[in-house]
Amino acid sequence: MPLPSSSTPAVQIQQFYDKGLAHASYAIRCGRQVAVIDPGRDPQPYYDFADEHEAEIVAVIETHPHADFVSSHLEIAQETDATIYCSKLTGARYPHKNFDDGDRLRLGNVELHAINTPGHSPDSISVLLIDELAQTRAVFTGDTLFVGDVGRPDLREDEAVGAMPARPWRPSSTAAPARS
Repeated sequence: MPLPSSSTPAVQIQQFYDKGLAHASYAIRCGRQVAVIDPGRDPQPYYDFADEHEAEIVAVIETHPHADFVSSHLEIAQETDATIYCSKLTGARYPHKNFDDGDRLRLGNVELHAINTPGHSPDSISVLLIDELAQTRAVFTGDTLFVGDVGRPDLREDEAVGAMPARPWRPSSTAAPARS
């Protein structure tokens, strides 16, 4: 879909949704360049999208490490020579560029800005899409925010900075009894 109120009709955001995993990934195209955010396991839909628009995948952004599926970020980077971007907090041991608060990535005549958004995981980032008029047009939050909900913050809580050891929940003595 082209961005509303933008003088850049060549900017397109395409969502790819895997119902089985309840996972959304995105391709952002500006002119002949594509950035893929949080790719799923199968890279073919992203290749097809780029081919359909005679564009090249130049960036792959991981908003956080995905514990529930295998990402195709390494395969896409190897196949297309795209650069992988992720937070330095991930401790990634594969070729990548750090992408944290204040970092920017130019894609055609738009920019993608990184914002560290710990919550779902301590190393989560969100990505702002800024148009050529310096207007925010979209935000990609990984699993930090959803429409009407927030991402689970407990999946890797033992890695959170300053995290307290997890304790099982026990009702307090002042808790009201359950009604049947």
